[in-house]
Amino acid sequence: MGRCIVHVDKGKFRVGEVVYITLVNLSSSAIYIGTWQVLDSLSRVVFTMEPPQVLIQPSSSFMVVWFQVDDSGAQVKQGKYTIVWRPRDEGGSEYSCSAQIEIM
Repeated sequence: MGRCIVHVDKGKFRVGEVVYITLVNLSSSAIYIGTWQVLDSLSRVVFTMEPPQVLIQPSSSFMVVWFQVDDSGAQVKQGKYTIVWRPRDEGGSEYSCSAQIEIM
């Protein structure tokens, strides 16, 4: 089993609809939330967020909201996107977990 999963509230969204993204810690130790990004269907980064670092305990979660904007604040286009979250443990090792969505 992996150290984390990314859960979104659904798989398909209308343009402009809020996307709720949850990082779930599946490990037996605490992890920092790290950085999360949104990649387009060509694996190009369209949005990056490194929130203040919060330590989440095992079997706990942390939720963020994405407003379907790119790094410049513009609405992203319709299409498929991958949300990649890279939490890290207290020793500094980074992990990766992801989920896919579609904006219609």
